[in-house]
Amino acid sequence: MKYTLLFLVSYQLFNANEYFIIDTMNPKTNAEKVFQIILRKRKMIISVFYGQNLFMAFLTGYASFLTSQQTNRGMVYEWGETSGTISLVFFCLSIFPGILRRFGRSSKVTQVLMLFRRQIGVTAFIFGFFHYLAVRMLPILFAGVPVNMNPPLFEIFGFLTLYPMSLLFLTSNDFSVKKMGVWWKRLHSLSYLIVWSLFIHVALQGGETWMYLIGIFAVLESGSLAYFFFKPIVSPMFARSLSEAKK
Repeated sequence: MKYTLLFLVSYQLFNANEYFIIDTMNPKTNAEKVFQIILRKRKMIISVFYGQNLFMAFLTGYASFLTSQQTNRGMVYEWGETSGTISLVFFCLSIFPGILRRFGRSSKVTQVLMLFRRQIGVTAFIFGFFHYLAVRMLPILFAGVPVNMNPPLFEIFGFLTLYPMSLLFLTSNDFSVKKMGVWWKRLHSLSYLIVWSLFIHVALQGGETWMYLIGIFAVLESGSLAYFFFKPIVSPMFARSLSEAKK
């Protein structure tokens, strides 16, 4: 599923009369050329995200049908697990530009991510929501699986991740940005907490590779915040100490 979407994007992007000569001596020039192509194709790429959302809506309906028929529940569960992994990756991509910006760094990669940051964040929620549906809710709604009134700890942290993400999803639009004003930015600061609840959710299940990935991003997120807030205080003090040491 994810490979099909990536192939569709790359095919549409580089098979639409967009050609350039690769300069092996100047990779920065190549990066700029690729960035300009992506910039020109921005609307088309956003439409691919919309198509992906429609596909996930169809997949949700199909998964509900399979679960209600008591067939291929294992396959639906695997879809849910894969969807959770995709959600984690997209969430990391959505917070990466902010991390680098607070550290005072930038690149063409982060500029590309900023062009589609809203769509990337929405995608993280949609795949995360499907993960929750396929793994937990659909069996309860359509297969007679009883509600667990004493869920394991990793599920609790899964709830603490998904439900705040739903608020970010519902307000990821121009109308909300305009109407909420400064509260929009404050609400979306929940991502600083979400990254840690997601880390705990994954860590408690023992998924080492993805635990390390989200753990690194959680540390970078917190570290970048500390750097951003304390740099104006620490930098003058360091400069004065350095000046005195030279005397």
